[in-house]
Amino acid sequence: MNEGVYGCNCLLSSTSAPRLSEKIVHPCHPSHPLMLLLDGPPIYSNGKCNLCQQKVNIVYHCSLCDFSLDVQCAKKRPQLTVNASKCHEHTLSLLVGPISFTCNACGTCGDASPYVCTPCFLTFHRDCINRPHVININRHEHRIAHTNSLVFGNWICEICQKEVNWRHGSYTCKICPSYAVHSRCATRKDVWNGRELEGVPEEVLDIKPFEVIKVGVINHFSHKHHNLRLIEDAIITNGGESIRCEACTRVIYSGKHYSCMKCNFVLHEKCANFPRRKRHGLFIKPLSLHTEKPNLGYFRCDACWRVTNGFVYICPDRSGLLDVLCATLSRFTDLHCHPHSLFLTTLDKGTCGACKESNNSVLHCVECKFTLDFWCATLPKRKKHKCDDHFLFLRNGQYESSGTYWCEICETIIDSVEWFYTCEDCGVVCHIDCVVGEFANIKPGIVATNDDV
Repeated sequence: MNEGVYGCNCLLSSTSAPRLSEKIVHPCHPSHPLMLLLDGPPIYSNGKCNLCQQKVNIVYHCSLCDFSLDVQCAKKRPQLTVNASKCHEHTLSLLVGPISFTCNACGTCGDASPYVCTPCFLTFHRDCINRPHVININRHEHRIAHTNSLVFGNWICEICQKEVNWRHGSYTCKICPSYAVHSRCATRKDVWNGRELEGVPEEVLDIKPFEVIKVGVINHFSHKHHNLRLIEDAIITNGGESIRCEACTRVIYSGKHYSCMKCNFVLHEKCANFPRRKRHGLFIKPLSLHTEKPNLGYFRCDACWRVTNGFVYICPDRSGLLDVLCATLSRFTDLHCHPHSLFLTTLDKGTCGACKESNNSVLHCVECKFTLDFWCATLPKRKKHKCDDHFLFLRNGQYESSGTYWCEICETIIDSVEWFYTCEDCGVVCHIDCVVGEFANIKPGIVATNDDV
């Protein structure tokens, strides 16, 4: 046996690996013994394992039947029949060979060795026959359960945002009847924690952020000693720069918000309704909403990397921190900035189409290749600045204006490809950084050094 011979992720070494049998009898090919060929499959074969259809360098082979197994498949010895699978009530039989099929459990195509139910004409991937029935995923607040088929209709996977074939297996939510997820999307390692919850009692938690005292008056968990009154669509005078939401720290210019009946505590109506526990696609475990910051009164969000002293969503092991804007962002929709909606479909790295910076976590457009990081996705849609009397609105680089863009604040050229703020009345154009600033999410009142942040 030669030193350093590789095959199917196996290293054969006379010193470090166990010696392979020169001849074996395998249940997938019981008619004849299989001989070990260290030099690879014969030239007359297709060079693939008959069980997994992967290319092989070292192979167990039957020359009479042109049947090959790689080393890993030869060791695994899969069951030829399965009597109690999770995917189907009848006995399933393994059909070994290069067979094209569509798996009834996940709806994707396969090209080798399915399990089949001959009475029902159903086929399954070998790794689909024991898919979990009931699971929690980080993209939905309720449990979801596997179903063999959906009702007729146009279904979209809530993770990858692609079509779900209603005829095949997928995961659905009993509470949210329009929610569906591909089987393979739901069981991705970055989506599912690996726990089967069938038969496990569901944990009941009170995640409501406030109690209703009477119509228009609540008692919020973050401000228990005073009640908050709902203020209808009021316009805050004097630019509103002194009135900031305690949760997101953004300035309240107008719109519904809750104001303390005895002090200056204020919350956007939307922020007041943020649940005390929620799931997010960036973390497997659910996050809990806290008003106390883990640091010196402020923290840096793990999604957008802004420093803020607002409310924080924290992982149970404190390994992840999200501000409320990023924690509640499931999709981005702003037709002034991009014609399509964007979603957190994967955790792949990408370059933000707005600021051109590379980031570990980006939202994806399924209609085109545009991506957006969390920093740009949570920018204020409108913003007041002393450079102009009107609101400045966030716009993309295709904003219709002739000539060169010059920032009204720093008086330098604006890259017309990047996003910017503009006044729709005056035509003023400004850099995002000049309008927002580095510490836009910090409420006044804390002292920090450069080393702290």
